Amino acid sequence: MKDLIVLDCEVYPNYFLVAFKNIDTGKIVTIEAKGKDNTLSDSDAIRLRTIMYKRNTFGFNSNNYDMSIILKALRKSSCSEIHRLSDEIINKGLCGWQSRQAHNLILPIEIHHFDIIEPSPGVQVSLKLYGARMHAKHLQDLPIAPGTHLTEQQMEDIKLYCINDLDTTILLYRKIEGRMQLRFDMVKDHGEVVLSKSDAQIAELVIKSQLDSSRAKPPKLRHDTSYEYITPGYISFRSQELKDLLYLIENHRFELDAKGSIKLPKELSSKKIKLGYSTYKIGIGGIHSTESRQSIIPTENQLLVDKDVASYYPSIILNLGLYPKHLGEIFLRIYENIVKRRLIAKKTGDKIVNEALKIVINGSFGKFGNRFSTLYSPDLMMKVTLTGQLAILMLIEKLEDAGVNIMSANTDGFVSLMPKDKYDEYERICKAWQIRTKFDLEESRYKALYSRDVNNYLAITDYGHKGKGVFTLSELSKNPQGDISVIAVIDYLTKNIPITKTIRECKDVTKFLLVRSVTGGAVWRGEYLGRVVRWIYSTDGEEIRRNKLKENQSQGDKVAKSDGARPIMTLGEFPSDIDYNKYIKESMDILDGLGLLDF
Repeated sequence: MKDLIVLDCEVYPNYFLVAFKNIDTGKIVTIEAKGKDNTLSDSDAIRLRTIMYKRNTFGFNSNNYDMSIILKALRKSSCSEIHRLSDEIINKGLCGWQSRQAHNLILPIEIHHFDIIEPSPGVQVSLKLYGARMHAKHLQDLPIAPGTHLTEQQMEDIKLYCINDLDTTILLYRKIEGRMQLRFDMVKDHGEVVLSKSDAQIAELVIKSQLDSSRAKPPKLRHDTSYEYITPGYISFRSQELKDLLYLIENHRFELDAKGSIKLPKELSSKKIKLGYSTYKIGIGGIHSTESRQSIIPTENQLLVDKDVASYYPSIILNLGLYPKHLGEIFLRIYENIVKRRLIAKKTGDKIVNEALKIVINGSFGKFGNRFSTLYSPDLMMKVTLTGQLAILMLIEKLEDAGVNIMSANTDGFVSLMPKDKYDEYERICKAWQIRTKFDLEESRYKALYSRDVNNYLAITDYGHKGKGVFTLSELSKNPQGDISVIAVIDYLTKNIPITKTIRECKDVTKFLLVRSVTGGAVWRGEYLGRVVRWIYSTDGEEIRRNKLKENQSQGDKVAKSDGARPIMTLGEFPSDIDYNKYIKESMDILDGLGLLDF
């Protein structure tokens, strides 16, 4: 979408500001009211109304905050009245519709606005933390305490702060532009509401739009509701240990916790299942093996093979004909139609439809566990996840019986090590399992697998590598933690480049940064830094501490991993005081976690 305008508001008892920036041209417009009893001037109110009605705007958490504030300002409310609404939204944690309903603020359909907080990936965090994750040039906390009656100079300072927030919001939009384009493509069929929704929310919206309105409500379940697990006919085991596990699952009534989620009984959560080479644990979220400090490099006569089940959870739902009871079988017909449409789009190369329906298929599953969702069905989530785990265990048991060692397993896949002459038998067992269960397995070959544990590993293929946990570099859903140390380990394991060479020759400061969100804010050498802090390890560093928590404290606790830190809140030239030895030690600790430094 062209000519998009980002907006942000700042509100104080005697000051109201809304700032706009065109993300393509960079043009900035600011509209202000000054003085606690003053409102927007007639000309400024017209300017604000024109922008809101004539342009396409977006913001960060703007549906919950900025839009209500702007509508209040357009009513020619005074700065103090706008400030009272701002305090109410923040202190009571009001959603946008709640504040607008309470103050009779109508959001006109002529206003085209969307909010990028939900479409942004991962767990929601503050705009400042997203900025740090994206290596924004300047990180700045609100420079003047909320509720302050501002001087003219302070108003100018707040304006600069607001414009910096606009730049950070634009940076975030650029990072998720691909995700937003998918939403723009869906507007024709589902309306502009999709622009402000997460993947899971879009999934619910799409499915809900095809349901009878009387069914499109979350079910109200009694606090003592419980469920039993009915085992699919294709599940069977040979070993007594797995037969006992199945008996335990089949004879347990699965209850709900206080949040409406399925509780896993202690007998299951603490149970460890030994199958051949590996030990496994099950959970409501999925199965996982329990390996640690493991490095596997197949010999010339071995194969290291990864198998993953394609679209595992959707396949279970369709194969077993599962559906939320309060919605009825119509859900299954809707869901099956979506899956079929996506497969057709994938085969015909229709990327827009393929990616849009992928969002719906993957996003809907998470809503089964959300008690506020129309799709809420905790028993369905339990049936799907337990079936997935039991089916994987059934295949693992057969492979181990055939002499194939399973080195690692998680929710929808497993990694096997075998002699090359075992591969045909391995394939025969996997194909028989696919026929029996109606699942599809996808295969990858590994040259090596390095695991600190099942959630932190690096797999090397002929075409590159893939990692999880510590072996994934910083991204929108993960704080930077000195990426250069991980990069150095990966280069060492994949290219045999010495750790020291990679670290000492890197001239990109962003690879050395660490970021933390600090409750109450952070302090370094007496200087307040803010609630989001980033730093390098320095030869002239000192620990960062939390802002004092009590009046009689001179300083708070140390911020984790900040020994020898020097904050870098504004990025500039490459630092001359980097403590390379600290980063080298971090790399060596990672290698030690893989068992590669054992003697």
